[in-house]
Amino acid sequence: SEEARKRGSEEARKRRSAGTMSARHPPLPLSRPRVPRVLIALAMGMSLSLTVSSTPLHLGIADGHAGADAGDDDTATCDFYTNDTVQNNCGDECGSCFNAGSRKGVMCNGAGSQTGYYCPADGDQGDITFACMDWTFGSSAMRAAEASFMAQSGEDVFFGVGTFGTADDEQNGLGACYRLTAEGVTKDIIAQSINTGHDVAGNQFDLQIGAGGAGAFNTCAGSDMSMYGGSTDVWGCQYGGVDNKTACKDLPEYPQEASPMEEAGDSLVALCEYSWDNNVRLSGAGMDAGLCQYNPTLLNVARVQCPSELVAMTWMQRSDEPDYFKAPEGMSMKGFPVDRDAGDDVECKSYVNGAGSAYCLTRMMDCRKPSGAFKDNVKDSLMVEGKKLVQTCTSDGYTRIDVQCGCTDCYC
Repeated sequence: SEEARKRGSEEARKRRSAGTMSARHPPLPLSRPRVPRVLIALAMGMSLSLTVSSTPLHLGIADGHAGADAGDDDTATCDFYTNDTVQNNCGDECGSCFNAGSRKGVMCNGAGSQTGYYCPADGDQGDITFACMDWTFGSSAMRAAEASFMAQSGEDVFFGVGTFGTADDEQNGLGACYRLTAEGVTKDIIAQSINTGHDVAGNQFDLQIGAGGAGAFNTCAGSDMSMYGGSTDVWGCQYGGVDNKTACKDLPEYPQEASPMEEAGDSLVALCEYSWDNNVRLSGAGMDAGLCQYNPTLLNVARVQCPSELVAMTWMQRSDEPDYFKAPEGMSMKGFPVDRDAGDDVECKSYVNGAGSAYCLTRMMDCRKPSGAFKDNVKDSLMVEGKKLVQTCTSDGYTRIDVQCGCTDCYC
């Protein structure tokens, strides 16, 4: 487990390429012998909930609105980890559990007794955990969250998650939200960084979109253990994914465990098409550099408060957030904003060999546990109690696992 935790940071540092972030290692489906599947449903009234057994687990987007305490009625208890041993510490203020009071989820039974936030990201024995598919740009849950946020704040934006990094932050930006203005995209994007690396500069954001590129350690497809079935051939470029909207139709519609995604009203094909319709990716067809080398240019990046609706998706929240959703003048990240009217000719040059990804809105979809779900990557002093770590999913992409603790009997 120690090796797995260290790998979270190491892989994040390696996750940069010309235009996209790589994915990680292949998964095994998570077994849930005693707890039925968590279901996500989006009703006509924008009611969005998870169900664990007979208990509803709300994401705080019910009836078109959400509050700062969205979902808190679904707080878990550390007794979930009790294994009836003489070393049971769960009744003693949750013992050594790092993320006590987090939201309910199902149990991970990983190899070597790894569980909770130590649920492994790969392996061939026991359970492992994954990135959630409803985090993807344009998912039903994301669009409901956007509508709820607009109703409350008047701000018409897209929501997303992905990878960002800055040396100007104690936690390299992990868990923080950033408002992105990208050339050609009709609305700003408020995106939360749930993954980061020490070598990532604060002038690029890697957005999770449908089939955005599985990277070097493909977790999404290609084996019986992958989240999706079938060959990787239809997934496009290793870095950048499918390079045109028409190619989306060749993707598998649903994970191998299909029901939760179907019931959410999502499909991988639709998520892929949505990203093209909203210009968060560019095609290299007929261009000099070739396929999957082009990305939209970022015109502005500024840290903002994470909307409660977006926090309800990831269940990760910083305690040092700004108090605004649109940054005042002078509060943008270094090098921003880019002012075209003033003659700024800055652009994303991911299409130039060796130029890197500065000022690029890049894309990925790696299906793997992000670095924000690894305990060693966050600072206790910077996080809200019970929301210190990203709450990841089982192999269906929607069922949340419990991440309060990392051991049975709360004795790690």
